Amino acid sequence: MVFIEPVTLSARGVKIVPLTLNHEAGLRAAAADGELWNLRITSVPAPDETHRYIDTALKAREEGHRFAFTVIEEASGTVLGSTSYHDILPDV
Repeated sequence: MVFIEPVTLSARGVKIVPLTLNHEAGLRAAAADGELWNLRITSVPAPDETHRYIDTALKAREEGHRFAFTVIEEASGTVLGSTSYHDILPDV
């Protein structure tokens, strides 16, 4: 049950767009900077787990409880990372 609509937000040189599999290479590159998947304070996939991370996020979007975005630097188009809204509940 999808009740959230895709949206693109933009401010201060950064935009967030709905996450798609087209962002996989950019997310791999962003995560590789500093081996972020080794940090316990965040949930960054290892490079070989990026595709599964995106698949999981897209499934959660279809189920209506998570909406994942890709964070992009507007000037260069470089993928900086991702962010998500979790535990989304419909307004009843």
